[in-house]
Amino acid sequence: MNKYRLIYIIFLIPICLLAQNAPTKSTIQKIIRSSQVKMKNGKFSLPSNTSWEFNNIDSLYFKKDTLTAFVYKSPKHKSLCELVDWTFYRKNAFVFGQESNCKEPPSRKVTQHPKDYFKIAIYNVEKETMIDILRYDKMIVESFKILNILESQELIEIKLSRRFNAN
Repeated sequence: MNKYRLIYIIFLIPICLLAQNAPTKSTIQKIIRSSQVKMKNGKFSLPSNTSWEFNNIDSLYFKKDTLTAFVYKSPKHKSLCELVDWTFYRKNAFVFGQESNCKEPPSRKVTQHPKDYFKIAIYNVEKETMIDILRYDKMIVESFKILNILESQELIEIKLSRRFNAN
């Protein structure tokens, strides 16, 4: 019996160590590529099923230090009443949107041209992966540290921590 416990522990330790690795730049780039909307004649429609969605009840997106992005793998019903989304339409470029689904009529706001897109810069600092959000004029407007990524059959959860507090 002790022999089986030892074998179990020997195999369990490497698995636990691998599960604790920090998210990598390539992992985030892969998620962005898979969540990029499909263009048709140079255009795309909003909202998209592949957007990164953040809960925005009581303006939580703008107030909280730690945010969770939900990236659904298949078409789904809207589960969030108030949300902010990042809709990637080019490599590392996205449209910022706000949506309200639980009040009649539902509403949606999207940034306008020339502020119609943001760029995302992904880089590593001392074994941690960071994301900077840049405006059209290349000014950094947000900066996040990626805490972890959880993936299931239905969705990907990306936990982000703000690096700088705007307050």
